[in-house]
Amino acid sequence: MQEIINFLKASFQTKELQTKDKQTFKKLVKSKAFSYHDLNVVRSKLFEIILADTNTADGVKLINWLEEVNKCLLPKNQNTQLNENRCYFSPGDDCENAIVSCIRNARRSIKICVFTISENVISESIIEAKKRGVSVKVITDNDKLNDKGSDIRWLAREEVKVKIDESSSHMHHKFCVVDKSVLLTGSYNWTKSAADRNQENLLVTEDPKMVKAYISEFENLWDTFVYF
Repeated sequence: MQEIINFLKASFQTKELQTKDKQTFKKLVKSKAFSYHDLNVVRSKLFEIILADTNTADGVKLINWLEEVNKCLLPKNQNTQLNENRCYFSPGDDCENAIVSCIRNARRSIKICVFTISENVISESIIEAKKRGVSVKVITDNDKLNDKGSDIRWLAREEVKVKIDESSSHMHHKFCVVDKSVLLTGSYNWTKSAADRNQENLLVTEDPKMVKAYISEFENLWDTFVYF
């Protein structure tokens, strides 16, 4: 994502998008296998770039630049299928990077329902999202609060809303819904061991029916569990 943003910032300095630049930009976008959510994030970044330089922008050139960039982002016809489903596996950083990327790209809400959270990089991205005004809710298992390295108390101190179950059984889900449009789910716990040693999987999907079902499950648990 950052590579795309850097390209746009550099292009905006000239207020032009030449044919060669457009070809390069299209190849770059295609190589990233962006989802609808990702493209919306990029579009929002376009306006942030423009707003940061409104005092020096030439109106006509600015509009033309924005129009050409959007043409590169949008499919040529409405039937073009964008990448809505992605899967990742560990050991390795792929799952963690996908989680952090989705959280950093969140604009409105993040609903996290994960058995245990102890990976600091992920927790830092959650706190950053909270600080920039994103609504963040976390559901986790009460028995994992006392695990060495658990980040739940840290999240709560940073005023992230956290709820836990109080049953003898486990709240064993591992899923997250971002902006009511992107679902992350799989076996992957948000821990260092999951990235470094375990055989885990993570699915990221924007399938509306699946997203809706997981939001419903989250809300049911949120209404049932208690604040930490």
